[in-house]
Amino acid sequence: MIKHISIQNYTLIESLEIDFDEGLTIITGETGAGKSILIGALSLVLGQRADTHSLFDKSKKCIIEGHFDISKYHLDNFFIENELDYEDVTIVRREITPNNRSRAFINDTPVNANILKDFAAALIDIHSQHDSLSLNRPNYQLAVLDDFSDNNSLLEAYKTLYFSYCKNKKTLEELLEKEKMSKSNLDYYNFLYHELNNAHLVDGEQEAAEKELELLNNAEDIKKNLNLILHSLNLSDINVLSSLKEVTATIDNIQRYLPELEELYKRTQSAYIELKDIYSELSKTEERIIYSPEKIEEISDRLNIIYELQKKHRVNSIKDLHILIEDLTEKLHLINSLDNEILALENTIEKEKEALKIAANNISANRKKHLPILNEKITSLLHELSMPDAVIEIKMTTDLPLKNDGTDAIEILFSANKGNKPDEISKVASGGELSRLMLAIKSVVSQKKLLPTLIFDEIDTGISGETAVKTAGIINSMGKNMQIIAITHLPQIACLGNNHFVVYKTTVSDKTKTNISKLKSEERVKAIAEMISGHKLTEASMSTAKELLNKF
Repeated sequence: MIKHISIQNYTLIESLEIDFDEGLTIITGETGAGKSILIGALSLVLGQRADTHSLFDKSKKCIIEGHFDISKYHLDNFFIENELDYEDVTIVRREITPNNRSRAFINDTPVNANILKDFAAALIDIHSQHDSLSLNRPNYQLAVLDDFSDNNSLLEAYKTLYFSYCKNKKTLEELLEKEKMSKSNLDYYNFLYHELNNAHLVDGEQEAAEKELELLNNAEDIKKNLNLILHSLNLSDINVLSSLKEVTATIDNIQRYLPELEELYKRTQSAYIELKDIYSELSKTEERIIYSPEKIEEISDRLNIIYELQKKHRVNSIKDLHILIEDLTEKLHLINSLDNEILALENTIEKEKEALKIAANNISANRKKHLPILNEKITSLLHELSMPDAVIEIKMTTDLPLKNDGTDAIEILFSANKGNKPDEISKVASGGELSRLMLAIKSVVSQKKLLPTLIFDEIDTGISGETAVKTAGIINSMGKNMQIIAITHLPQIACLGNNHFVVYKTTVSDKTKTNISKLKSEERVKAIAEMISGHKLTEASMSTAKELLNKF
């Protein structure tokens, strides 16, 4: 239940603090005094959208804070799931800054609007006179039956499965489209893969082949120059090796006379040996170099294959072509695995569909079981609300295609007058009848839903006389089981409150402000008398006000 609300800088409210108790709390005030502003402020705490038009002083931020006693409502899991600190008295704060930024907090932990709305849904139901129009919506009518049937846990499990079912169906559609596109590319990918794979590309072969081809193309010139060198070294009449050998022998002959030539002898002998080895190596190289047009053609053909593949795929190396082969391999694997993936997903969807049908049948059976009871209870309350000839007929259509709330549809038909066949609510119910019908539904459902707090924002519009008395009785009865906050213009309802607040406007320095005061017993008499006769109090209105307060 709500224990306290603090409102700072909101619309016509500069600063306001209100404490609430259990049972029935009444809020009254003249038209335009700002009663709806209170509901607007509370709606912000509960996650409704906000903007800077809500600021009393456009240069300051708006802060609305609500204190909720949640100790009896088993909300521990909500706090665990959303990583929030649990407190028996939980504080919800909403802030709106002048630059139109909005922030929300639960026990000082920042939360988004969705979390705030989920939390609020477990705490408070705000019903205004305009919400009666929701009775015309089929999904609302079905929700009424589900609330009364205690279907919430069944529906939650069903919706979780239905969400997965829809998500998987969408994924399947995407996979089938992907498969369709992939199949059209399969032959092309296969061709590219086999073309590259059959080339038997080896890392480094391109560089080696290019070097070998360059050597072969210049083989004749290289061989010619090597022969010139070999001729100079050892094949001509006067060659380098013979001359160096002669030089070495001559130094050897005279070194006994000149000992200092011993080192030169060793060096020339070493040079002779080294040059002889060079000659041998060059000779082998010359023998190895063979000009071969066939080999040139073979290597050129291989390089042309490599160059064509690189050009075709716009790459510069065999390494890049190998990466392309890996990519094609992956694409072909994915295409080939799509069939298995699609088959597995189809099996999952079929199983989910069967499970959904079973769950929907359980929900439907529970709805059928409670439907006549709901019908009877609403009809009974309508008779109490001065509609003795009212008839409610709830039609249920089953075995519809799967949807997010099962396979049923509900249509509530209504007739207020004897002899008139029940018809769609929007076609036959007046404003007053709509208000009483909604009150009857709220009264019946609230007993099942067990929300901590129910707020009525002038739900009594279009009601007067004995009907107002009966309406007051129903609201009072609801207040014994839960916290009820009723904004009303009817004295018959106002006199029932455990607490009574009056909303009023004041003007200070040409600035209009909305305020609220809790009335004492003698002030209540005057407030209720004014509701009866207006500002001009009479003995009769005062007497009636006292009589109403004493009666209840």
